[in-house]
Amino acid sequence: MGNVSVGFDRTYGAVARLIEQITAVLTGLLVVIVTANVFARYVLQIGMTWAEEVTILFFVWVVFLGAYVAYRRRAHLAITFVVDRLPAGARKAAIVLATTLIGLFLVIVVWSGFDLVERTFAFGRLTAMLGISAAWGYLAVPVSGCLILAETLRQVAKGDLFEDSAMAGEREAGS
Repeated sequence: MGNVSVGFDRTYGAVARLIEQITAVLTGLLVVIVTANVFARYVLQIGMTWAEEVTILFFVWVVFLGAYVAYRRRAHLAITFVVDRLPAGARKAAIVLATTLIGLFLVIVVWSGFDLVERTFAFGRLTAMLGISAAWGYLAVPVSGCLILAETLRQVAKGDLFEDSAMAGEREAGS
């Protein structure tokens, strides 16, 4: 059983690093494309007609994949002053309740997101300039939902729910 856990941890860690790298590359491409489009439009007096659609598509993916990266690193903004003031038992109960609600919300997001993607592909809606299915942008929602749900389940399985977020950030920086 220990070998399975180690193998899962390695695989999951590799996927998480890949998602971080994809997010970083898409962010870099966003900067390059937007800069090139601004230069082309205002200096060369020509527009890159495809740039707006590519920028929107990349931005959507960066936002949703970035949400996963932030969630994994426990870097999302959290208002914990109420939970921090609870007794230890009530604090754990509040964390379990919040995690359960997050899990339920993510299941709904993933289910609805895949439904939207499927309907968009079936309907055949294409983007105006690129001529690709609009579903490629919508796909970021269920994909990131699956990733965040997987991270939530990993935290539950590892018992990391009650770990201090500052400690989690330090742990991530070291790995």
